[in-house]
Amino acid sequence: ATAARARVSPGSTTRASNAAPLGIRVAMSYASNHAANGDGKILGEMEELVDASMKFTRVLKRKGVSQATLQVAVRARPLSRKEMSNGARTITKLVDERCVVVLDPDEDANESTVPGVPKPLKRKEVAAGVRKKERRYVFDAAYDGEATNERVYRGTVLPHIAGVLRGTNATVFAYGATGSGKTHTMVGNQSDPGLMVLSLRDVFRFIASDGGEKDYKVECSYTEVYNELVYDLLVPNSPALELREDPERGPMVSGLTHVAVDDENAIFELLRKGNARRKTEETGANAVSSRSHAVLEIWVTRTDRNHYCKAYTTGKLALVDLAGAERASETNNRGHQLRDGANINRSLLSLANCINALGKRKKKGFVFVPFRDSKLTRILKDGLCGNSRTVMVATVSGSSHQYEHTVNTLKYADRAKEIKTHVHENRGTVETHIAEYQRMIDALQEERRELRAEVDRLKGGGGGGGQVGGPSKGFVAAVNGGRGRESGGGGGGGGG
Repeated sequence: ATAARARVSPGSTTRASNAAPLGIRVAMSYASNHAANGDGKILGEMEELVDASMKFTRVLKRKGVSQATLQVAVRARPLSRKEMSNGARTITKLVDERCVVVLDPDEDANESTVPGVPKPLKRKEVAAGVRKKERRYVFDAAYDGEATNERVYRGTVLPHIAGVLRGTNATVFAYGATGSGKTHTMVGNQSDPGLMVLSLRDVFRFIASDGGEKDYKVECSYTEVYNELVYDLLVPNSPALELREDPERGPMVSGLTHVAVDDENAIFELLRKGNARRKTEETGANAVSSRSHAVLEIWVTRTDRNHYCKAYTTGKLALVDLAGAERASETNNRGHQLRDGANINRSLLSLANCINALGKRKKKGFVFVPFRDSKLTRILKDGLCGNSRTVMVATVSGSSHQYEHTVNTLKYADRAKEIKTHVHENRGTVETHIAEYQRMIDALQEERRELRAEVDRLKGGGGGGGQVGGPSKGFVAAVNGGRGRESGGGGGGGGG
């Protein structure tokens, strides 16, 4: 498109396209081919697209911002004893480390081998012999029921820990239906710790291996969103807190407790106490069902050591354990459990709407994103489209009885792959403040030297020889560091 607009030769077009990024080269080649065929409309559209893309890239580079795509990983849990006793079978299958296939849940039911029972009609198939209900998805990573939390952590969260210490933000959240293994993935247990525990462990290990050239300050907070109200899990009997918008730091919870921690044991103890205060109940779908969304945030501030003009970086790691979507007909909830489930579904629906809107931005340009429909989406706003490298772990059940929930979760996870975030380091400096203080100190020291020289001159000249307005004895004592008071007259007969 650029070559056609500038009316340059085909040889220079080739040289220009080879120097451009891959996406720009494809667009230029496509537009040049249509330009040769005389299609001016397509040429103009591609020309505008290329110009807008290159301009946007230049603006981001000039501001020190890099674009990142939301990383999506899927984890399928194994069947539980209750599901196996009910006759369920595994319908999730990994083709490789990225591709997951959801098999047709009715496949075995259609192939009856019981004597005397007639076989049903042939199941419907679509092109290439693929079953009607079979689905295939490709993500950044895929894990089966045999994968441990350590393996999932190394493939998803570990690459972002070093960036948090350098001043970038990272967000990790688990998304899926109730009973799909979200809390096990994020929190884990004693024998298989979750992503929260492993992230905290490696944050302090990275700090210990830094060599002592930097000073680090680590703070954490732990909140939950229950029935669209925000509570502090680090405070017993916490009242409902207000969620406000900070122009620099984004959504912030007013009055939230920030605890400074020095080692991983201290933060593990805080995490244990917070999980004990979190609201969980037994439902028909899960013996220990989370009734609230939990958000653990860790701030790491790194500063230069022994330098008054020091710069600092602040990185934030947000780890989110979402409550699971549920159906009242499956959980048999009544009373307040039914109300809690409705609020959970409402907030997760808002999250799904935000994911849909953000996924459409690539195709339709500006799209309104309803972040303010829920407290949960307001908290996750930075992680979904702001300054953060974000990892979404979609947890699904491999049971044939959970086919619809599995497909819905993977459908939203597939749309989330289109979401882009804009990442930059959160750099600050105290150089301006320290430099201002240093200038003030230098000016005061210079003034003190001048006054000292004047006092010495007056002392050596016998009190100034009757100069008008000479310094008093108290002033001389104050300059010399004494505590004397000023006397009434002028110094050395110079009362004037």
